[in-house]
This record gives sequence, C-alpha cells and structure tokens, in this order.
Amino acid sequence: MGEQGMDGRMGFVSDHMPILRTIARRFSEERPFAGLTIAVRIHVEPKTGVLIRALVGGGARVVAMGNKGTTDDLLVVYLRNLGIEVFGSRADDDMTIASNLRRLVAERPDLVLDNGAEMIELLVGDQQSPLGATEETTSGAITLRGSLRGRVPFPVLVINDSPLKAIVENKHGVGQSVVESIRSATNLLLHRRRMVVFGYGWCGRGIAQYGRAAGADVVVIEPDSIKALEAVIDGYAVSTMEEEASRGDLFVTATGHAHVISVDDMERMKVNAVLANAGHFDNEIDVVGLRKVAVPSDRGTDITRYQFASGGSIDVIAEGRMVNLAVTGSRGNSIEIMDLGFSLQALCLERLAIDPARCSVGDQPVPADIDDWVARAMVAELR
Repeated sequence: MGEQGMDGRMGFVSDHMPILRTIARRFSEERPFAGLTIAVRIHVEPKTGVLIRALVGGGARVVAMGNKGTTDDLLVVYLRNLGIEVFGSRADDDMTIASNLRRLVAERPDLVLDNGAEMIELLVGDQQSPLGATEETTSGAITLRGSLRGRVPFPVLVINDSPLKAIVENKHGVGQSVVESIRSATNLLLHRRRMVVFGYGWCGRGIAQYGRAAGADVVVIEPDSIKALEAVIDGYAVSTMEEEASRGDLFVTATGHAHVISVDDMERMKVNAVLANAGHFDNEIDVVGLRKVAVPSDRGTDITRYQFASGGSIDVIAEGRMVNLAVTGSRGNSIEIMDLGFSLQALCLERLAIDPARCSVGDQPVPADIDDWVARAMVAELR
C-alpha cells in the first residue's frame, strides 16, 4: 500500500470515527491548541493518525513518535507529507525509542499525550512543567502511582481510569483484538486449548471472555483476591503459575508489570506452548532473559521458537511485543472502539489547553463531564 492507498485507508478509518470527527470539526473552528506544541507518544497507526490530524486541525504543532514494533511506516510517511513531525519506525529498538523520547522532551511541549508515562518521567527529571498531560495505559498509571507518586508538578489525566475506556476499549477492544491476533499469527484452533490469562483487570477480563467465546478453556492467574473472586464468579478457573506452567497450552499476559512470566516458568512449560503479551511494554514475558538460555529459530512470520538445552521448546509471538499491534497485518482495537478512546484523549487535551486550573496537580481521572459527553455520543451512534 503506497501513499494513495494510505490516503484511502485513512479516509475509511475516519468514516468510522464519527465522534472524533465531530470533535475535529469543532476544533478546526475554535482552534483550542493555537500556538501550542503537543508531544505525542502513541502507537502510530491509522486510527491514531486521525487523532493527530484532529489536534493539528485545532491549531497544534504536533511532534509524535511510535512504540516498539507497532509503528506503521507508511503512515509515518503519510503524516510527514502533511508536515507533521513523526520520529521512528517499526524497526526501532530500545535505544532508538529512548533517543526519540529525549527528542520529544527537548521540544519543551506545552501538552503531552503519553503511553507508559516514560515521557512524563523524563519531563519530571528535566524539571519541565507543561500545562498538563494525558496517560493512556495501565502501565503508565502504575508508574504514576509508584515511582512518580507525589513528584509530578502538573496535571495528568489518566485515560485508563475512565470507566468508558475500561469497559469499552480495554475489555471489548483489547479482548477481541488480542484473541484475533493470536489466531491470525498462529492459525491454531483454540477449542479445548488451555489458555492461561495473567491478570484480571479490564484487559484480562476481555481476553478471558473472547478466549472462551473462541472455544478455549480459560484459566486466570490473579494475585489480587477480589479480582480472583470475580474471575471465579465469572466462571473461570483460578490457578497459580506453579500449577499452570506445565499444563497450559497458551499463555497471555495483561498485567502492566515486568517479568510476569520468568525464564524458570518458561523452562517448565510443555513442548511448543505458545506465549503472547497484550501489555503495553514488551517485558511482561522475560524475552531478554530467555535469549540467554535458549536458542531462537524462526517458525514463520511473527513466531519465534526457543529451544532449551533440556530438549523443551516454547513459541513466542512477536517477541513479546503488544500482540494486537505487533503481529503482521494486525490493526489493533476496532475503529469504533478507538473512536471512543481517542475522543476522550482529544477532549482531555482540550481541557488542559483552555482551562488547566480546573485540574489538580498529579494523576487524576478523566473529568466526569467529558466521560458523560463521550458516553452519550457513543450510545447515540450505536443504538
């Protein structure tokens, strides 16, 4: 697909994002971001391209970068041809990602859209205080309430805290797209396969639901007793990694934490067990440690087999990167799902641009009036 094809794809995606399209029309008239620089760290693919165009139409100078292994290189070219500054490519490694983050911070942005709170962390270390930021992910929320707790001197609206994102995007968007991407990458029948889901947050709930709908026998690993109880009430078996390592056929991580699956865990798995990660960062499965003790071999597009000296082997999808965007041909969450999520992003950035005093310092949920407006808009579109 060349530039003309990307233009057509962007048109198709925009046609199915009516809420964001309505917001974009208003932005083009009111210009809430006039004179402001917005630094955007996001998965660069067509749906995010529609969001970036809406911000630019609202008067913003946008500087953007993608995430490791999920960038659509043709979209990067398309956006650059529109005069939008986009750093990076699908082939970026950790060093390049770190360099691109520093480039964004060096722009001294007025507003920030972050995925994983890494840019926010650099801004704090650089003693910069923009008007405000948004944070998209569970992983970023964990950082904001962990190592960055009490240290951020500007408002951060956590999109992940919105009940709309939890219910619609995380549960149904992620759940559907992760299971579809695993099936696309492997072409395996999921019926009666023991599918072990790590984490019963909203993403884990969705993966479990769509995995069961695809015929898998779903088991949940969740250390939080309340969430574990919810999983049981929802009809899933709840177990531990000690019990499941040698029993599971397919392992899917969705926790926001590093090394949820360790090398020791992987060495105890049955031959040809399949591993996939749905979390934002590519470290939930300890692939770095795995490469030190097992020999990799290509098993077809997006699948790497790791052979242990003991004779065992496991298959890792997309080297542990976010499976629903890193797998070749995957497109992430459904367009309509992200219409909701990116409408939340656009309106939160607008709030920070025109009335930052209404927001307190530090992390906080999406303002209730924004949640209400977007929810009503989506009900009107879906009814």
